[in-house]
Amino acid sequence: MPHYSPAILTSATNHLQKVFEVDNLPSHTIDALRYKLARVVLHLLHTDINRLLHLLYRIDVDEHRVKQAMVDADEETMAERIAYLIIEREVQKAQIRLRYSSGS
Repeated sequence: MPHYSPAILTSATNHLQKVFEVDNLPSHTIDALRYKLARVVLHLLHTDINRLLHLLYRIDVDEHRVKQAMVDADEETMAERIAYLIIEREVQKAQIRLRYSSGS
């Protein structure tokens, strides 16, 4: 994953904490965030896949890419791939929010 500014990463992390109703997602590195978010996704894969699918829709993660992430993978790999897609989308949205809030 590319390197993102602390403001972008913090914005994305804060939004993900609200969406997933967790308060312990790290925002210091993208890898730490991805690891922790993958644990949350894995938990939802085991306990409430319908909620996970609803959250993916709410976040606006591309459905085709989610299906690709779920092909030929064990649950751990699937969770990591989905976490990557979620973070990628949230970072895009954070960049847009930051761009428009600063008037650039």
